[in-house]
Amino acid sequence: MTSSDRPLLIAYRRVSAIQLANIDIYQSLISDKADLIFTDEELQALLTARLTGSTLSGPLRSRSKLAKQLVAMAMGYKPPTSFRKKKPRFPGQNLDVYVQMSDNLQIWNQDILPNQRYVLIRPDSQGIIRAIRIIRGHQIIQWDRTGAQTSKFQARRKKGRTGSALVSIKDTKNFISTLQPVEVPNDILASQSSGQSPTLKNVIPIAELYTKLLKLIGSKLPAVSLEQDRVRGELLQTVVCQKLGLREHENHGQWPDIVSQALEVKLQTSPTVDLGLILPTDESPAPALGSGLRHCDARYLVAYGEPKDQSTIITEIVVVTGSDFLSEFDQFGGLVQNRKRQIKLPKGLFQAES
Repeated sequence: MTSSDRPLLIAYRRVSAIQLANIDIYQSLISDKADLIFTDEELQALLTARLTGSTLSGPLRSRSKLAKQLVAMAMGYKPPTSFRKKKPRFPGQNLDVYVQMSDNLQIWNQDILPNQRYVLIRPDSQGIIRAIRIIRGHQIIQWDRTGAQTSKFQARRKKGRTGSALVSIKDTKNFISTLQPVEVPNDILASQSSGQSPTLKNVIPIAELYTKLLKLIGSKLPAVSLEQDRVRGELLQTVVCQKLGLREHENHGQWPDIVSQALEVKLQTSPTVDLGLILPTDESPAPALGSGLRHCDARYLVAYGEPKDQSTIITEIVVVTGSDFLSEFDQFGGLVQNRKRQIKLPKGLFQAES
């Protein structure tokens, strides 16, 4: 046995001991079961041996859950069906798990603790795990050059709500009085691009908007790699423009996505809806929509999709005004924004261990 083999052999013994003890990932090991705690070196050797070559598939949220289940099984634990919202998610071993398709580490709603362990998993573009790194919080703190946190609001559809729905039968009173939405002739729509400002009597009423957008159901977005959530969203915006009969889609990267129809587009392959820095119900002026309009006057399309062979098939839609948004969706944490810390990982971090 070489010195390089020893950490892995000891790790396997701990795996067997954890299986015999029949404990879960939440049980503290510090007091009477400290012999079941892996060292960083052992954990590095174990997870590299057991997980390299495994496949992580599905949308981001599914990949993250699968990764945690794989880590649990590798250490000898029975993986929970759902992981409790504990910080870290593996309290017994003092570790968290992050799937890193890129070198941008995002840590949500928690401080970086110097002694906490972070399992960073690097899959390739096909979702196959190629490298794993075990990092302590004190090292990550050194990589965080700014300490800045970005924040955004999030929501999910209310419990029991399913299927396509037109939540708002009419636009807001302010929207109607300002833009006077009507049944816009096809030739007028065909002359509009998505980036134009909405103009008087050139905006479709929300009920007609919903009717046109129902044609999205069954649409199959072009295949893109698993990590390209932003690209999938842009592909949906293009299809939305086509269904509405607009001339073209302009990717201007600002709110709302389809300015000419005051429409923000959300593609959901998971329940969580990211809302950005401003709530849909916000009553402050919205300069992007023109004079007299507020953020809550905008319309929202929330399109739910099922990933299939790197494509996404639209299965149902919800259309709602910003003002009515929280009648159909529950905001996470009441009036609290979710905050994340973004940290650039060192170049070559994973190559060094692959």
